[in-house]
Amino acid sequence: MFHPYPNLTVDLRRRPMRVPRASCPCRPSAGQATVAPRPAQAVLPTGRAGLTLVELLVAAAIMAIVVAALAFLAKAVYMGADYSTGHGEAIQHARVTLERITRMANEATTSPEFPGMLVLAAQEDDDRYPDTLIVWHPAATAFDPDGLPRFKELVIFCPKVGRPNELIELTAPGDTRTVPEYTDLNEWAEEIEALRNSSTTRQTVLTDLVRTALAVGGGTATRRPCVRFDLRLRPSAADLAQFKAGDVEWKELPWVQNIFSESLGLRQVWLRIELQLMPGHPPAESSGVVARAIPFFDSASIYYTLRNED
Repeated sequence: MFHPYPNLTVDLRRRPMRVPRASCPCRPSAGQATVAPRPAQAVLPTGRAGLTLVELLVAAAIMAIVVAALAFLAKAVYMGADYSTGHGEAIQHARVTLERITRMANEATTSPEFPGMLVLAAQEDDDRYPDTLIVWHPAATAFDPDGLPRFKELVIFCPKVGRPNELIELTAPGDTRTVPEYTDLNEWAEEIEALRNSSTTRQTVLTDLVRTALAVGGGTATRRPCVRFDLRLRPSAADLAQFKAGDVEWKELPWVQNIFSESLGLRQVWLRIELQLMPGHPPAESSGVVARAIPFFDSASIYYTLRNED
């Protein structure tokens, strides 16, 4: 690089300024009064040391909103867990109950006098409540395979007396009497009612979560269980009665899938089941949530041959 003054040397280092001793204000000369230094003053901070009332109120409001949101979230989580637990318990009760009923129905014993199953309905004014199912299910071989069963061979599914929310399985192992005729429903109703109130029968509770509803009959309101059994026979008892009376021919009966011959015919016994259960843990009244019943459905069927005796 070209320098205009090549022989000039400049010392850029800073040198301390020398002050004459006599003129230094820090060192008084002889005979001059000494001035005491001023005491150091406290330095106040430029920021504020606390919060104002408005700031405290705003912070308290924000904290209250956060706490309320957390409480609402915790309540929602608790209600969701309780809902899931209650529905799970109801589903388990329904699975066990329906499996028990359908297994007994599918294994029912049949004869020309008794088609394996019978449904009884309670009558109140014009309303029918078919909540009792009777299944012929002997522990071993039936005492009279071609006739009527004995009471000890029956398995009865019905509501418990005084507790309509309980569906029970009832048996009478010591009762060796013969049951009434299949079409004598009045005598059947009396016998089953006596067994329900007897202390010698075996009663096993299948579920205690059955939904109940008020039924008004005869001027009084009673609780009825929401259980329904529907039994259909093909050909029905009325069809067979018409055949025995000579009103229809054997081949004109409504045989299942039109399977019949001159001496035999295939008969179907079809059972439909409707069961309404309440959740196992109903919500508290203070929560404002209304518990709703859960419906369950199932079915069973058996087939057997009828012989033309004419």
